[in-house]
Amino acid sequence: MTIDETLAPTPGGAPIWSAENLPWRLAEVAAAGALGGLLMILAWLGLRPDLAAAVQTPVFWIKAGYAAVLAIGASLAACRMVRSRPWGLVPLLLAAGVAGGFLTFGLAQAMGLSPQGLASPYWSSALGCVVSILAIATPMLLFASYGLASVDPERPLLVGFAGGLACGAVADIVFGLHCAYTTFAFIAPWHTAGMVTCGVAGLLLLSLFARVRRARAASDLIDPIKSDQKDPVSRV
Repeated sequence: MTIDETLAPTPGGAPIWSAENLPWRLAEVAAAGALGGLLMILAWLGLRPDLAAAVQTPVFWIKAGYAAVLAIGASLAACRMVRSRPWGLVPLLLAAGVAGGFLTFGLAQAMGLSPQGLASPYWSSALGCVVSILAIATPMLLFASYGLASVDPERPLLVGFAGGLACGAVADIVFGLHCAYTTFAFIAPWHTAGMVTCGVAGLLLLSLFARVRRARAASDLIDPIKSDQKDPVSRV
């Protein structure tokens, strides 16, 4: 089954994605994506060996809470901007403020580390962190971006970024089951970079899907005209 078939209108004619049911659709994508991400962790990356002890520490929940705040803020912004609600960008700006505070905290901690600490081998895994978050988020990005494009938002770039950021934040929560780093000097910049990368991916995917939809719509309008031109007798 293709993504087009999965997101096709129901037999009754009601679209699966619309401005009215968008919050529910995004929640469904997030739930399915989190489950798929968990399976990806189990099959590919593996759970962190100290998970049982980690869930009893505040750092684990701060990481998850940070990503959850960004997921909620980005999702609310996407829904409000699609519906052309006033102040639709406010939830995304609030999420950006939280991210800025988290990054500042990470920077302050990094400034307190010794040069040896900053040159610690775990910095070499920064790219792996970003790539892993993007990989976990990819299924969510495809479905969410296609669905958001089908709603034909008035501000597609912002909606695409917000939707992608939300997917990346959900992926980051799941990635926390694998990532064993506890220093905010690492968590703040690289986990945030992974989520922002997903936001950029969502922006690009929504733009791509929107172009495909416009091309198909134009083709659907042209095909009947060509058919009439080929069979002029049928119009007599």
